[in-house]
Amino acid sequence: MRNNTIVTIGDRNYLWGIFLLIVSMRKSGMDEPVLVGGRGFTAGDERILRQLGGVEIYAVPEDGRSLTCCKAAVMLKAETDYITWVDGDGYFTGNCSSLLPPPAIDRIHIRMRGVAENRLAFRGFTFGESGEAIPEAVLSVWRHDVGEGEVAVISRSCSACCFSLHSSRRRFLERWDEQINKCLPRNDVGVVDRGLKYYHQLDESTLNSVLCFSRSAPGATESWGLDKDPERMFIHFVGTPKPWQGWNSYSYPHFDRYIDLVEYAGNCGWELPSPVPYSLRRSNRRLCRMLILPLRLRYGVRNRLKRVNWFGGK
Repeated sequence: MRNNTIVTIGDRNYLWGIFLLIVSMRKSGMDEPVLVGGRGFTAGDERILRQLGGVEIYAVPEDGRSLTCCKAAVMLKAETDYITWVDGDGYFTGNCSSLLPPPAIDRIHIRMRGVAENRLAFRGFTFGESGEAIPEAVLSVWRHDVGEGEVAVISRSCSACCFSLHSSRRRFLERWDEQINKCLPRNDVGVVDRGLKYYHQLDESTLNSVLCFSRSAPGATESWGLDKDPERMFIHFVGTPKPWQGWNSYSYPHFDRYIDLVEYAGNCGWELPSPVPYSLRRSNRRLCRMLILPLRLRYGVRNRLKRVNWFGGK
């Protein structure tokens, strides 16, 4: 589907992830062009990504924010009929080309969170009688900040890790970018900022505010197509560590499939981002499993310190 650009973003810390995301596409026969928003990439980093074919790099300017706040700006650089966002810390289990675009140009193919997941996203807020919709306290702020519609058109929040829309909805992307610039401070504490009561999920919070109230917003699809067939899924490695750093209890079941991608890239003769990390070597499978708990503790402490700006927001 060469009329659909896959867009992702990252810095050198995500080079392995972006590399293997694209490898998973090429291995499964997905021939979409890829646009990578990069920050801090060297010429060698860019060469490693471009060798996979159909890859372009857009240098993301430094503005003090986390790269996750630059998603809309990078998507607007795509020039194909369809534009699909995919987080760089994930991979496709098979050829998902036909599953990505929305069913109609006035829709956005996106995953709406389940009831329990939605409640977790807004923990600390009071929910209505149904117990499942976005809390009214949040909607009230979003309604004011977007300044367009009065009634929220989505009932629960949507995930920002993978979604697709038609290029005729560029105004929606522009409104999302405007909302990011209006509502998010220019500091970098990662992908979550608990200091922001109504926008703590940064890009995802602002995306949902515009989905709720912007007149330019496409309608969200009723169902999500990338979680039905194990052989045609997008797997997102949530949390830390990422597989090229180590494994957690969520990511570890995907160990063999992910290592397949590393070995496939090597067999193709592609230049790798670096010597293969210990966590991406099949021979270290048992060690990686043993390290899940220690790494959970290590990254848990690190993430807590990061949230209180112990590392200066880096």
